[in-house]
Amino acid sequence: MGQKIALVSGASSGMGKATAELLAANGYYVFAMARRMERLEQMRCEQIEPVWMDVTDTKSVRAAVEHVIASKGRIDVLVNSAGYGQLGAIECVSMEAAHQQFEVNVFGYARLIQAVLPHMRREKSGRIINITSILGKISIPGFGWYAASKHAVEALSEALRGEVMGFGIDVIVMAPGFIKTEFGTKQSALLEAVAHPPAYQKLLAGVHSFVADESKVPGPGIIALAILDAATAVNPSARHALPIDSKMAIIGRWLLGGPIFSWVIRCLMKI
Repeated sequence: MGQKIALVSGASSGMGKATAELLAANGYYVFAMARRMERLEQMRCEQIEPVWMDVTDTKSVRAAVEHVIASKGRIDVLVNSAGYGQLGAIECVSMEAAHQQFEVNVFGYARLIQAVLPHMRREKSGRIINITSILGKISIPGFGWYAASKHAVEALSEALRGEVMGFGIDVIVMAPGFIKTEFGTKQSALLEAVAHPPAYQKLLAGVHSFVADESKVPGPGIIALAILDAATAVNPSARHALPIDSKMAIIGRWLLGGPIFSWVIRCLMKI
């Protein structure tokens, strides 16, 4: 069938960048897509082609996918990685910011899925790999809007899996726990921009403590390896939760139940 073709969104940093580079190192021709072209150009090589794309712009998404098809004629793997976290108390995050969170994290994924699926259906094959989060199954104080967006991606992925499996297309979810990326720095800045009354000061301190200490968490390579495995396995698992904190948190939520789990999280966050 020749060289496999992958499209990776959010490829300018973090898990998207690590994934694009690892897929390229393992024989894929990768279209690395994001808005920060200066970073994408640093990745350019024989196996990686940078493409500007804004996941919130339908015309941009469709133009990017049309370029891939015009260049290579097919898409074997779509990795949806573009996203960010709007942190803050539910009461305090503006509705405009909440809408933008869903615009990028949910509808951004959906735009790419809708643009890619007709080509995968034509080929009767393909893999769509959606990066969600540990917070796609649980939610914790201060992360509500971000978690809600990841819950939505989990639901869309599950429905999509049933809709397209008859076409030879697999839908796989990656649910990372805490990973050493630029997430903490970026989201801390967004959190600072949200006005909170004094009543939420303990919450803010707890949120900062969760995102600030990345010294003991693994880097994005662990997720890239799991994505490579999902892209190449004969019968890939539908869902990957890693590293171990992701699996343990989901199991803990199930074993303890909602109220006790919430109490444990509040204790850990000191709120």
